Amino acid sequence: MQEINKLGAMAEEMLARERLRSFVLFQLIFWGANLAIRTAAAVQTLPEFAWSFMPSRIAIVLAGAAVTTFIHVALSQYQDWTTARRLAFALLLCALLLGPMHMLERALALAVAPGFDPNRLSFSDYVFQFGWVFFMWAGYYFAQDYAFRIRRQAAELTRAQAAAHQAQIKMLRYQLNPHFLFNTLNALSTLVLEQRNADAEKMILRLSRFMRHTIDTDPAQLARLDEEARVQLLYLEIEAARFSDRLRVACDVPPALADCLVPSLILQPIVENCIKHAIGPSVHGGLIHIYARERHGRLHIFVEDDGPGMREDHERRGAIGLRNTRERLATIYDDEARVRFEQRDEGGLRVAFDLPIQRHADSRQVDA
Repeated sequence: MQEINKLGAMAEEMLARERLRSFVLFQLIFWGANLAIRTAAAVQTLPEFAWSFMPSRIAIVLAGAAVTTFIHVALSQYQDWTTARRLAFALLLCALLLGPMHMLERALALAVAPGFDPNRLSFSDYVFQFGWVFFMWAGYYFAQDYAFRIRRQAAELTRAQAAAHQAQIKMLRYQLNPHFLFNTLNALSTLVLEQRNADAEKMILRLSRFMRHTIDTDPAQLARLDEEARVQLLYLEIEAARFSDRLRVACDVPPALADCLVPSLILQPIVENCIKHAIGPSVHGGLIHIYARERHGRLHIFVEDDGPGMREDHERRGAIGLRNTRERLATIYDDEARVRFEQRDEGGLRVAFDLPIQRHADSRQVDA
């Protein structure tokens, strides 16, 4: 969440800088064009004053740029207002500032041309000849401002979605731990009651390593496949203290797929269900086999057991954990990942993950 907030602050700062640059460029273009248009009009209508009035014309344009910059700063103090309300405020400021601008225009005209008749530039004449430019500026300004508001809202929506995405991943991941802890504590209780203290001690040490990994690992990040396999082997070692020779484990992760990225602890509820529904009920125990293959540019991970296989109630086998697994995959990959159940021909159940291949994880090693 802190990373999302930091990125959001950086994006907001970048957007503010871009907004400032765009405003400065807009001012230069708008008032530069205004100066060019006024000069061209003077050459056409009053050629004798066209160039003698240039200093005053530049001063008026600079004053117009200063006035509109003041309006921009004033509007910036009310970013929480609606666009319509801010536009009305801008138009009001433009109307109020027309008076001082009219007086400046007449004063500069008299300074440059002492014989100039002030009545030739009444307030109404000024508004129709020059004052309307401020209202046109307001229109262009708000078109640009509206575009930036849309971009800011889009950025805020993206940050909100990212925060919700990360929170959902954490929620789904953390829902798995209480179920595992419940089983492990029950197993520890049994070992203590049977006075198998050495086995209980080993189980506690392995449990502490496993829990340290779950605490240190960010559930919103992806983990290397070989790391995920080592974590599951660590978990199965914890369960081996309870099942002893009844639990057999096989793991096959090809070196070429070791650095593939997968959601951290994504196999945990599947392996846990194998223990609960295949190994636990069987007098002779059984085999849990974890392996991975690459097919058609996709990563396929399999978790198999040789238990009773898929029954009519298979969808209720660890329903919460399996549902969370599906939801995590959907949250991380959208429609790019799938998990399915398959009945093994030789008996037992196979859970198959079909994931896009991603590589180059910054992995953490787990002491097994």
